[in-house]
Amino acid sequence: ENYGVVGSLMLDWVDPALAFNPESCGCRYLSFSGDAFAQYVLQHAGRWPEFVLFNQQGNRWSQKRMTVLHPDGHVQYFERFTATLQAPDFDFRKFPFDTQRFYIRVELVAPDWLYRFAELPGYSGTGRQLGEEEWITRSFDTRITTETETTGLPVSRYSFGFTADRHLNYYAYRIFLPVLVIIVIAWVTLFLRDYGKRVEVAGGNLLLFIAFNFTISSD
Repeated sequence: ENYGVVGSLMLDWVDPALAFNPESCGCRYLSFSGDAFAQYVLQHAGRWPEFVLFNQQGNRWSQKRMTVLHPDGHVQYFERFTATLQAPDFDFRKFPFDTQRFYIRVELVAPDWLYRFAELPGYSGTGRQLGEEEWITRSFDTRITTETETTGLPVSRYSFGFTADRHLNYYAYRIFLPVLVIIVIAWVTLFLRDYGKRVEVAGGNLLLFIAFNFTISSD
């Protein structure tokens, strides 16, 4: 299964090799948009902690990317993105009473002896109205591990996971209540004295059940 995410990602690190003299540019810091920072690093024979979304499917669409470089080599990277992520951990055996785990896994490209993730205090979290139309978010957690799946070398991975369960009002009014009405109608036909009416009502109820089944299965 897949799910869509709109997320904000921030990286903060210090690299003395990227330090510069502010008097040379007459500025207190340098700012870059889009891929300009990657080009700047390439021109200065440097490197930066490039990353991928490990469970991403398709392209990641960046709404905005901004990098700020300070004279001492302190770098702040911000990205607002939209992506479709794979969710192999979903379990639908208790649907619609299921509770699911969602994960966003950010993985560095360079091996962990060059760069390793560390938690940004107070930054990680979920939006206040995340999934309000179908889901209720409960809690989130973060984990930093070392993995070798992508490049064969040990790389640092930051995993952001949160738990959510479904709003049940939709299923109660659109599925459970109609099924209950269909069952009650089928039960009432047993008290009709006219057997012809029983057949007519039972046949109509059967057609109603078939139509309801097709409608639910296509949604």
